[in-house]
Amino acid sequence: MRRSVLDDLGEEVTGIVSPVSICMALTVALVRILNPEGESNSGAVFLASAYYSEAEGDSTSKKLGGALLNALIFIGVVAVMTFVLVLLFKYGCTKLIYAYMGFAGFSIFFVLAGVIALELLQKWDVHTDFISFTYILFNFAMVGAVTLFFFPAPLIWKQIYLIITGVVTAYVFTWIPEWTTWVLLVAMAIYDVVAVLVPGGPLKMLVELAQEREETIPALVYEARPVRRDNTQGRLPAAAGEGPGAGAAAEAAGGVAVAAAAPAPQTMAAAGQLQQELTVRPGGVAGIGRTSVASTASAGGSSGVDGETASDTPLIRAQEEQRQQQAAVVRPRSAAGQAADAAAEAEAGQRGAAPGGQQAAPAGGGGEEEEEEGIFELPEAIKLGLGDFIFYATLLGRAAMYDFLTVFACYLAIIAGLGCTLLWLALARKALPALPISIALAVTFYFCSRFVIEPVLLPQVLELVYY
Repeated sequence: MRRSVLDDLGEEVTGIVSPVSICMALTVALVRILNPEGESNSGAVFLASAYYSEAEGDSTSKKLGGALLNALIFIGVVAVMTFVLVLLFKYGCTKLIYAYMGFAGFSIFFVLAGVIALELLQKWDVHTDFISFTYILFNFAMVGAVTLFFFPAPLIWKQIYLIITGVVTAYVFTWIPEWTTWVLLVAMAIYDVVAVLVPGGPLKMLVELAQEREETIPALVYEARPVRRDNTQGRLPAAAGEGPGAGAAAEAAGGVAVAAAAPAPQTMAAAGQLQQELTVRPGGVAGIGRTSVASTASAGGSSGVDGETASDTPLIRAQEEQRQQQAAVVRPRSAAGQAADAAAEAEAGQRGAAPGGQQAAPAGGGGEEEEEEGIFELPEAIKLGLGDFIFYATLLGRAAMYDFLTVFACYLAIIAGLGCTLLWLALARKALPALPISIALAVTFYFCSRFVIEPVLLPQVLELVYY
């Protein structure tokens, strides 16, 4: 039975939803264990509180204005760093990019993860010596940095380290003050759209440069295993903007990519040989030239004996005489007859039918199924930027500081938005931002569940009216 497009889409969604769910669940667990009271620290992420440090007694207007300025500064720094990345990649400074990414990854695994590990050991009252702890942490950080950026490693190891990176960074981001967190999440979603889709955006420039040079760029990106689809399913030609650089584009954009299907080299070689072998005789009849016949006979072991070429064998001579007779039959037709035939064929082509009144079959016999596959052409693998993991988990960690009702509501909203993004990817077939839909739905669900649903449901649950 032929697989449906929805089956493949379901596998693609599952391959991305699982790591995203694990990352968000671990972040929520860390928040509930280490920061159950929902405390904030403006110094946790200095860049997010560069202008305004939120205080509990400040007015709403002051908090909102300060949060907006903090978000603008944060996005401005991110945009400048992205443009620097584009320039480094453009001028071939990939070793410098790898060095920076490796240092950043080692710092996350050794410093941030070490601080979180110490807090967990203190929380659970687990004792250990300094030398052993440092030795284990150093090896863990070094293996993570080498695995992600410098040496090939099993895919499962890369996925584990990427999830750990997302959890550690997201937990640190949950210490950002509340107003700044929500404004920053919305601002990052808007920036993601501008940077990826608007001409002249930094990530779009990186996408185009990667596609033009057919190179990949170093980036923290989660890649699920490719889905093995039915080999009988045909693929349409690659859409505009696809190519070997599309994967690199998604890595830079923190979004998803569509892998273009290139024609097989054997197919192209066979087509070229067939085009060379087909010749048009002066009489206007397509035939096979002597060179092609000789090569075919030689390949089949039927070459001439005693220097006689394959075209001089009786079988080949009979075939050539037959083609000449057919050409002689066609030549006597007058010019008027040929013009009439051409007009009839043109009219039949306009009607979409073959000459003789028969309905012309579509090329390849695709029908509606091929049309459906053309509309919903899925990529061979989904790549999701680690920034999406971090902001998804940050949002859910912030929701966990209030109530689990908001956690479940935001989780469902993020997963629904991610599914809509993958469906959009199947239609657009190019690198897309993965933040806007999920962040918009999650923020909406958070405030609706906190200020609308909970005030209605909680009194009913306490009075046993609803349970």
